[in-house]
Amino acid sequence: MNKLIKKIKTLQNIANINQDSHKQNVIDISMGRTDSCARLDDAEMHILIECYQKMAPNNQGGKAGLPPQLKMIYSLWEQLHKENLVNTDSKQACDTFCEKYLEGKTLAQSARQWHSIIEVLKAWLKRADKKQAADV
Repeated sequence: MNKLIKKIKTLQNIANINQDSHKQNVIDISMGRTDSCARLDDAEMHILIECYQKMAPNNQGGKAGLPPQLKMIYSLWEQLHKENLVNTDSKQACDTFCEKYLEGKTLAQSARQWHSIIEVLKAWLKRADKKQAADV
């Protein structure tokens, strides 16, 4: 097995990314050309590796940690889950929501949009707080 593919699969397991999500990530990175990481070119494999390293808990992928904006996005998602506004508290669920907001682009591909996503999630929480206050 290619060393890059082995690294992708290892990071996929560490980050707890299911096969369907993995295939979607490969499709995104390859711009729809393939759903198999074995068919990615080396540059695309490195992009996928970087993405999975960022998603790995405790950053076991060797990176210095998530950027503060991504930590904020995931933290806000966790708060939304605690308020019962989203069903699943996971990075994967948050990433899926963000991809819809970003019109198919991943968080890794859209660093310039992170602030917008943070504001959307904050507004969502604020609306929920106002609704709870009105219900009391």
